[in-house]
Amino acid sequence: MTLLMVIPVVVLFTLTALVSRIVLHDHHHRKVLVGSIGLVASMSMYSSPLVAVRQVIKTKSVEYMPFYLSFFSFAASTLWLFYGLLGRDLFLAAPNFIGSPMGILQLVLYFIYRNGPKSQEQPSKMDAEDNGVKANQVSDQKLGI
Repeated sequence: MTLLMVIPVVVLFTLTALVSRIVLHDHHHRKVLVGSIGLVASMSMYSSPLVAVRQVIKTKSVEYMPFYLSFFSFAASTLWLFYGLLGRDLFLAAPNFIGSPMGILQLVLYFIYRNGPKSQEQPSKMDAEDNGVKANQVSDQKLGI
């Protein structure tokens, strides 16, 4: 399964390097090609927590969205956003225009649902009760012991 995820990344990297090296001969066009591919990859990375956000809203619980991941994603994207703006680098700043608000959304959802219901664990045989009698006692009674 992991190999199926790695192969497309290696193929995309190889194609980018080959096209950049063979087809594009000046620095500006290479920068635009590699920057555009990096821009799309970064935007995909920052929008991927939408699955967790949907799960948090649906279950009203943050157990599927770790706080530290949300916090440091927000912090990193905000720092890179300011660095990209100060350096006037659109390829660096643009994906972080998506990453910072996504980080804020995750943090807001975390603080709204942090005390929400936890997932319920399956009760063990000893914890299950049937009319106030432990489950193992019920099965013993059914067996006539």
